[in-house]
Amino acid sequence: MKQKIYDIALQVGGSHYPGVGGELLQKFADLMLEECITVIKDTGTQCAITSHDLGVVQCTIQKSVDALRDHFKD
Repeated sequence: MKQKIYDIALQVGGSHYPGVGGELLQKFADLMLEECITVIKDTGTQCAITSHDLGVVQCTIQKSVDALRDHFKD
């Protein structure tokens, strides 16, 4: 299991044994992460007025997705 997921599970009262949650918890965490990424990707770009602004907004969205994935990878 990815260490970050394990640590979060312990914070919310998960078992203190090495197998906390196992594969089911990891699958749940992976699905939640992908849902969050979908929400970020679906963020509207209506705040962009010019094509330059649109590029900045799209870059920020992609950087957010990348940062989220990197944060939870092992």
